[in-house]
Amino acid sequence: MPDDKMLSYSNDRIRVIIIWGAITLIFSTVVYFGANEIASKSDYFFRLYFEFERDIPMVPWMIYIYQSFALLIVVTYFSIKSPQKIKAYSISFMSSCAIAAVFFILFPTELGFSRTEKIEGYEFMFNLLHMIDKPHNLAPSLHITYSALGAYVLSSEIKSKWLKGMIWLWFLLICSSIVLVHQHHLFDIFSGIVLAYIVIYNIYNKLERNMS
Repeated sequence: MPDDKMLSYSNDRIRVIIIWGAITLIFSTVVYFGANEIASKSDYFFRLYFEFERDIPMVPWMIYIYQSFALLIVVTYFSIKSPQKIKAYSISFMSSCAIAAVFFILFPTELGFSRTEKIEGYEFMFNLLHMIDKPHNLAPSLHITYSALGAYVLSSEIKSKWLKGMIWLWFLLICSSIVLVHQHHLFDIFSGIVLAYIVIYNIYNKLERNMS
C-alpha cells in the first residue's frame, strides 16, 4: 500500500508543476513577444557585436541543440522534488524574463547575421523561427539565462557528479548553438550569464531558503 503522506506530496508536486508551469509559460510568452514587438518599432538599433562575429559559419544541425533549451526547462520542472522549489524556480524564471524585457525595450539590438540565406534541409525550422521571433531581443539572451537557471536548479537536484557534468556540458552546447545558428552574438551570451547569476543569487536562492 502506498504511503498516504507520500501520495499526497506527489499529487501536490504535480499540481504545483502544472499550475506554476502554466503561469510561467503564459507570463514569459506575453512579456517576451510584447517586448519584441515594442523593440521592433524602435528608430535605432544597437550593434552589440564585433565585426569578426559576422564571419562565424552557420552550423544548421545545431538548431536541435538550440531548441533543446525547452527540453531542459521541462526536465528541470519534473526533476524538482519540492513544491516550494518549483515555485521559487518559476518566480525566478519570470523575473529573468521581466528584467530582460526592460533591456530589450530600452536597448533594442540589431542582428549582425543575414536572415535571407537558404538553409537546405532545415528550411521549416528556420523559417518558423525567423517568422515568429524578430531579431531585436538579443541582449541579454534569455536562451542562455533560462538554460543557466535550469542547469543550476537541475544539477542541485541530483547527486551524481557525472550527471551534473553532463548537464553543464548541455548548457555549454546551448551557448555555442545560439551563435552557430546565427541567432545571437557573444555579448548576448555574456549578458545572459550575468543575468542568470543575478537572478540565481538574489532571487532563486533567497526564495528557496524562505520557502523551505
